[in-house]
Amino acid sequence: MAKMTRGEMQDLLAKFAIENPTYRDALLKNPRSVIEKQFNSNLPNNVTVKAIEESADVIYVVVPPASAQVGELDDSDLEKVAGGSGMTKIKGDAKCESGALNTVVSINASLI
Repeated sequence: MAKMTRGEMQDLLAKFAIENPTYRDALLKNPRSVIEKQFNSNLPNNVTVKAIEESADVIYVVVPPASAQVGELDDSDLEKVAGGSGMTKIKGDAKCESGALNTVVSINASLI
């Protein structure tokens, strides 16, 4: 299975947030929990997760830190989140539990 980049992870989260209002609400209220459930991984304790809802009249630009040392996940931490541990493809509608959608997916390597 191909590993997901941070951008691919963000795109997937955005896709589910657009398609499922319950998921969107959960992502806005507790993004850390939703991301950990979504990717079946625990984020390092020193990582802060913020969800910001965009609007038509506000554009957000994510600017990376000036130094790769500041606020970046090291390779082993990124591997834990992006590795897709135990992820498989499912068909049909996913069900929401406890206010969050725990989706299991696989990435089509031919699309990367």
